[in-house]
Amino acid sequence: MLRLAPSAGDRVLDIGSGIGGPARFLAETYGCSVDGVDLTQAFVEASRRLTEFCGLGDKVRFHEADATRLPFADDTFDAAICFYVGMNIADKAAVIGQAWRVLKPKARLVWTEAVLADGEPYYPLPWAVSSAASHLVDGETLKGLFASAGFRVDDVIDETGDHVELALKRANSGIVPSPAQQQANEIVLGAEFVRRRKNYISSLSEGKLASLAVIVSKPA
Repeated sequence: MLRLAPSAGDRVLDIGSGIGGPARFLAETYGCSVDGVDLTQAFVEASRRLTEFCGLGDKVRFHEADATRLPFADDTFDAAICFYVGMNIADKAAVIGQAWRVLKPKARLVWTEAVLADGEPYYPLPWAVSSAASHLVDGETLKGLFASAGFRVDDVIDETGDHVELALKRANSGIVPSPAQQQANEIVLGAEFVRRRKNYISSLSEGKLASLAVIVSKPA
């Protein structure tokens, strides 16, 4: 979030907002307003209820919408995020083009995504049970999509090592999820989330996948 660091008066877009954690964090931490969009109605409804519970209903709004056809006018947002959603998106160019359209000149977009590195990853993964349901590209292809849309690529950060290190620390801590945490994870992430997560970390640690943060901006 420090890479975005919005101002209190900014309006931020969260593409693929899930149950709304990053959107609420941005609003609470920086005082900005946030609009989240997600295709899944249940996630949108849960996001709204959690946001009201947190007392952030005046700052954060959620919309059931297709990211390839965003329901906002041109030049609406001061910044945007898209966190680990791209692996589910077949037409990444359309989503990136929509982000370009709704962002104001000089606005920044922070996009994180798992990308192909060397070889086929282990399935099932958190976002797909098989390669047929996964829309992975390599890092160079991803960067090229932003450049083709007109964005300036300001930075590309490889976060693979950080993800693997954090997973090892958790594994070595001896801490296990409580029954309530286990149930919450299964509801949000699916019953196979432990296996999926292990496959993801194994794919990262063996160099089959990489985790990238791409920071781009819309030229003035």
